[in-house]
Amino acid sequence: MRNLVVLIPEGFYVNYFVYSTGDLQPPADESYQLQRKGRIRSRDSSASSDDIRSLMDDYRPKTVAIRVLYGGERFRKPALYDRSILPALEELVPDSPLHIPPAIRLIKTLERAVPVPDMLLLFETAFFVDLPIQERTYALDIESAEISDGALDGIRRFGYHGLYHEAAYRRISRQYKEAARVISICLEPVPEVVGIYDGRPVYVSGGSTPMEGIPGNTTCGEIDPGIVLLIEEKKKLGPETINEMLTRNSGLTAVAGQQVTIEDIFEDEEKYKAARDLLEYRVLLSCGAAIALMGGYDAMVFSGKYGHAAEKLSKWLTARLAGSTRHKARQGTRTAIVGEESKPVLYVRDPLDRIIAADYCRLAEGANV
Repeated sequence: MRNLVVLIPEGFYVNYFVYSTGDLQPPADESYQLQRKGRIRSRDSSASSDDIRSLMDDYRPKTVAIRVLYGGERFRKPALYDRSILPALEELVPDSPLHIPPAIRLIKTLERAVPVPDMLLLFETAFFVDLPIQERTYALDIESAEISDGALDGIRRFGYHGLYHEAAYRRISRQYKEAARVISICLEPVPEVVGIYDGRPVYVSGGSTPMEGIPGNTTCGEIDPGIVLLIEEKKKLGPETINEMLTRNSGLTAVAGQQVTIEDIFEDEEKYKAARDLLEYRVLLSCGAAIALMGGYDAMVFSGKYGHAAEKLSKWLTARLAGSTRHKARQGTRTAIVGEESKPVLYVRDPLDRIIAADYCRLAEGANV
């Protein structure tokens, strides 16, 4: 019996999950059980370090799996920690100053544990490193003299729920082997739509940061960049205040006029109609873009924490998309509608920690992690 600890930094906390992985016999995603979960406040680094070391002392895990939101183009797959990893992460801090430092602090804390566990880093952006160049490129002059120090070299489009999307694609491809063109919809507080063609993402609604794309619980989603400049000029607000406005006080919460989640707006459809209509509309647009790029779609898969909302959204969405997979075929004087067959829809209800544990078991079988 071996223990696996999954660590997921989230804001001022680190969520932890202790799994017992047994002997890792196939099938890997059924060979572990959740033993304990909780959260450690990470704002006070000294206190959180003591709590994490205490967790290591209690369970003596062979491996700690750490979810890292951003890995840039450097990290294209899960990475087993060695001494080369920390300098590489430190180089990425300017590209992701909010998300890389917590991962670095966790690693340094775990290095002081006795015994030091193996560390497996799983990056949300890894799935999107090889997006088609026209999909990942912004029409910006980052080589201009004023910003020629390389500080903006990492600006490109990524997605930020790669672990969910990759797991969802694996699941649907096992059940529907003929489904080459998949629309993957992750309903998390920052929702994301991805078009996956033969296992490779070709479209993502997200951007260089999790702020772009579809409006989330409190994130604004895609907006005209001129709005930010206007807010700065008219309201005389600084970057931190504007960032707080766009990431903590916008999105569906701003439209609803009170704090809401994606789950809430599908529970009370009349009270939150404006917010629900906006979310449905933006998801529909993203699905349409994915369909246009892939030349149609064969299946749809939902993941993320808002499973109940996914069921309601899927019914509305598939009805709207039905026309996109139909076309009229002229046969003499008659017109026939073809391609009306329903598309499979799958719901992956595993939480992120379980997906990470399954990834560890899958990797351990093949790579002796």
